[in-house]
Amino acid sequence: MSILLVFPLVMAHIAQPLLIRQIVLYIKAQSELPVYAAYLFAIALCISAMVQAIVPQQIFFQNRRIVGVKGSIGAGKSTLLAAILGEINLVSGKLRLHVNSISYAPQSAWIFADTIRANILLGKAMDEERYKIVIKACCLDVDLQNFGEVGDLSMISDKGVNLSGGQKARISLARALYADTDLYLLDDPLAAVDPKVAKNIFDRCIGPHSLLRGKTRILVTHQTHFLVEADQMILMTYGHIEELLIEQRPTIEPSTDVLETELSDDKETDWVLNTTVTDMNSIVKNETSVDGAIKWNVWLKLFTSPPLRWFGFLLMIIFMFVNEASYDFANTWLALWSDKDEREQRSSFYAYVYLGAICSILIISIIRVAYIYYVMLCGSTYFHNQMLKGILYTSLRFFESNPSGRILNRASKDQQVLDQSLPLALIDTMQYLLLTLGSITIIGRSNPWVLLILIPLVPSVVWLRRFYMHSSRQLKRLESITRSPIYTLFSSSLDGLTSIRAFDVQEDFLNMFIERTDANSRAYFILSSTAHWFGIRLDLMASLLTLVTAVLAVALRHQIDPSTAALSITYCITLTGLFQWAIRQSAEAENFMTSAERIHEYGQLVPESQQTSNESNILIQPAEDWPSRGIIEFKDYTFRYRPELDPVLKNLNLRIESKEKIGIIGRTGKSSLLHALFRLVDQSAISGTILIDDIDIGRLSLDHLRSHLSVIPQVPVLFSGTLRYNIDPFHQFSDEECLRVLEAVQLKQLVRNHPDGLHLLVAESGTNLSAGERQLICVARAILKRSHILLIDEATANVDHATDMLIQEVIADKFRDRTILTIAHRFNTVENSDRIIMLQQGEVAYFEVPINISLN
Repeated sequence: MSILLVFPLVMAHIAQPLLIRQIVLYIKAQSELPVYAAYLFAIALCISAMVQAIVPQQIFFQNRRIVGVKGSIGAGKSTLLAAILGEINLVSGKLRLHVNSISYAPQSAWIFADTIRANILLGKAMDEERYKIVIKACCLDVDLQNFGEVGDLSMISDKGVNLSGGQKARISLARALYADTDLYLLDDPLAAVDPKVAKNIFDRCIGPHSLLRGKTRILVTHQTHFLVEADQMILMTYGHIEELLIEQRPTIEPSTDVLETELSDDKETDWVLNTTVTDMNSIVKNETSVDGAIKWNVWLKLFTSPPLRWFGFLLMIIFMFVNEASYDFANTWLALWSDKDEREQRSSFYAYVYLGAICSILIISIIRVAYIYYVMLCGSTYFHNQMLKGILYTSLRFFESNPSGRILNRASKDQQVLDQSLPLALIDTMQYLLLTLGSITIIGRSNPWVLLILIPLVPSVVWLRRFYMHSSRQLKRLESITRSPIYTLFSSSLDGLTSIRAFDVQEDFLNMFIERTDANSRAYFILSSTAHWFGIRLDLMASLLTLVTAVLAVALRHQIDPSTAALSITYCITLTGLFQWAIRQSAEAENFMTSAERIHEYGQLVPESQQTSNESNILIQPAEDWPSRGIIEFKDYTFRYRPELDPVLKNLNLRIESKEKIGIIGRTGKSSLLHALFRLVDQSAISGTILIDDIDIGRLSLDHLRSHLSVIPQVPVLFSGTLRYNIDPFHQFSDEECLRVLEAVQLKQLVRNHPDGLHLLVAESGTNLSAGERQLICVARAILKRSHILLIDEATANVDHATDMLIQEVIADKFRDRTILTIAHRFNTVENSDRIIMLQQGEVAYFEVPINISLN
C-alpha cells in the first residue's frame, strides 16, 4: 500500500528533468527564429471605389532594423504605411503587427495651434533629459535659440503657417522620436530640409547608430543615398512591390552607442528649457470681444442692406403697424358688437365686418412675416458676402493670427444665428411689442386710471432690461468666443486624425474636446440662467399691472360697463405673457446681434492692397506685355515679417538679368524672397525697393503684379474640383494643351487610368493624390501659364531623382526664354543655373556661378 502511495511521487521526480529539457529546447528554438515587427501577405487595399493590390507576396519587416521603401511618385509608398496603420480597408490578405506602439511622421507634417513643446509632447509626460536629446537630434536647438527666451513655448499658428516647411517636418519627426515606441513609420521626413541638416538628422535619428537603434524603422524616402544603410529594401511601382532586398547586418544593441551622451554634453548650441516665460509677442492672439451695446450702424446695415435699402426698412415698419391696427380693429369691433342689444347682434353686418377683419389679419400676417424674413435674409446675405470678401482680400497675417476655428465659428454658427435665430427673435419682438402697445391702448380706453401704474412701471422695466443687458450681452459674446476653440480643435483633429490614432492619443484629444465643450457650456448655462432671472422679474411687473386693473375694475364698477371691464381684464391677463415675452425677445435679439457684430467685424478687415501699398505712391498701369524682359532688381531691400521682428533679409542689392536662371540656397531667408516679390507682408515691415523691368512693384496693383508671376510652391495647393480646373481654372486652354502639359510632367498615365480623364475629381487639398502628384499638378499649372517670371520653391522635394531630373528638363525647355528663380535644398537641383544666390543670416554670402559656389 505504501509503494502505491509513493509511486506517483517517484514518477513526477523522474519526469521533471525531461520536462525542463523540453522547455529549454523550446526556448532555444524560439530564440533562433527571426523576430518580425510586421507581417504582410498578399494584401489588397480598398482606396475609394478602386481596389489596389499592394503586396502580391509575403513580407516580413524585420524587428530592430531599418526598412527602406522607395519608388516613383504615386507608387503607393504612403499607402503602404497607411495600411500598416490600419487607415485603409483591407480587401484580402493578412497584415499582422507584433509591436505594442507606433510612431508616425507623415509626409505632410501635422501641426496644430499650440506651443512647439505641446506639438512635440502630444500629451506625453515631460522627460526633460529625453526632450533635450530629441530637440538636438532633430536639429531644432538652433531654431529654438532664434525664437529668443520664449524658445519651445513659442505659439504656432494653425497648420504651422508661421513656420518653414523644414521646421514643421523636424517638429513632426521630434514628436515621433519623443514617443519612444516600438515601430517608427517615417514618410519622407528629410525632403523639406537641406542636405547637411538631412545628413545630421539621419545619423542622429534614423541611422544604425542613431537614437532609434534597436527600433524598427520603416523609412520612405526619395533620397536613395540614405537607403544604403537599410537592412531591408522595398521597391514599389504603381501600387505593387517589385523587389524585396534583405541584407543581414549585426543588430546594434542600445548600450553600444554613446549618442545620447554626446548630445547631452554638446554645449555648442545649448539652449535653456524654460518653464515660466510666455510668448507675449506671439502672432497668435487671444480672441477678444467688443464691450458695450451693439453699435447702431450694425443695426442699420442689417435692415437697410441691398437691394431695397431704406425703402425696404420703411415698408417693413408699415407692414408691422398695419398688421397691429387690423388686429386691434378686430378686437375693438368684437367689443362693440357685444355691447349691442340682442336684435342688433343678430345683424349680419357685424359678422361680415368681423370676418373681413380676421381675413385681413391672416393675409397681412402672412405677407408681413414673409417680407420681414426677406429683409432679414437680404441683410444676412449682405453680411455674409462682406465677411467672405473681407477674408479673401485681407493679408496673410490675418490667417497667421487667427486659427481656422475662429473663422469657421463665424462662418457657421454666427451665420446660422443671423439666418435663423435673429429673424425669429426680431419678428417676435416687433409683433409682441406692438401687441403690448395695442393692449395698453385698449386698457387705457377702457379704464384710463390704469395708465397711472405705467408711470413707475415703464422706467422700472427699462432699468431692469438695461441692467440685464450689461451682463447677458457680454455672456453671449463669451459663449461665442469659447465656441471657437472647439471648432479649432475639431478642425485640427480631422487634419491629424491619422497621427492621433497612430500615437494612440484619442482619449487625450477627447478630453481636450470635453474641456472646451464644458467651457462653452458653462458660459451658455450662465447666459440661460440670467435669461430666466430676467423673465421672472418681468412676470412680476406684468402681474402688478393685472392686479391694479382688477382692483380698479371693482372700485369703479358703477362707472365702467361690464363688457369694457371684462375686455380690459382679459387684455391684462394676455398682457402678462405678451409683455414678458416681448421684452425678453428684444433682449435676445440684441444678444443675437453679437453674431452680426462678429460677422461685420470680418467684413471690415483691411484689404491686403492697403496694407502692402505705400500711400505716398500712386499706382501705375504698365504696358500690357509687362514684364516683357523679366529683369529683377533689389535695391537696399530689407524684409521683415512683422515690424517688431528682426529682418530676415538685410539690405539686399541684386540684379537678375533677363532670361537668367537663378538658384537660391541657404538655411533661412529663401522663401522670404518669394514673399517679397509677391508683396505678401505689410509695407511697414519692409524698406527699399524691388524693380521688375524698371518698374517699382510697390506701385503696381496686387492683382496686376501677381497675375503676371507664376509660382510652384513648396506646399502644393489644390482645390476641390476636377483635375482640369486645377491646372486651368479660367478655361483659357484646350483639352489637348492640358493633356500635353500633363504628359510633360509624367501625369498622363494618371488621366488615362481614370475613366473621367481630365475631369477626375480632386478632393479638398488633393488628399486623394500623393504628395508628388500634387506637386506635379502645380508644375503643370505653371507650365500652362508660362509667365515671363517663374518662382520655384523646392518643387521637386517630394519626387524621386529621375522625376526631379525630368521636371528640371521640362522647365528648362518650356521656360528657356523666361527668368527663373529656384529655391532648393539640394545643390544638384540648381547646379545647372546661370548663377546661384547663397543666403546666410539674411544676407547674400555669394552670388556666383555654380562652380564657384561648389568650390566655396
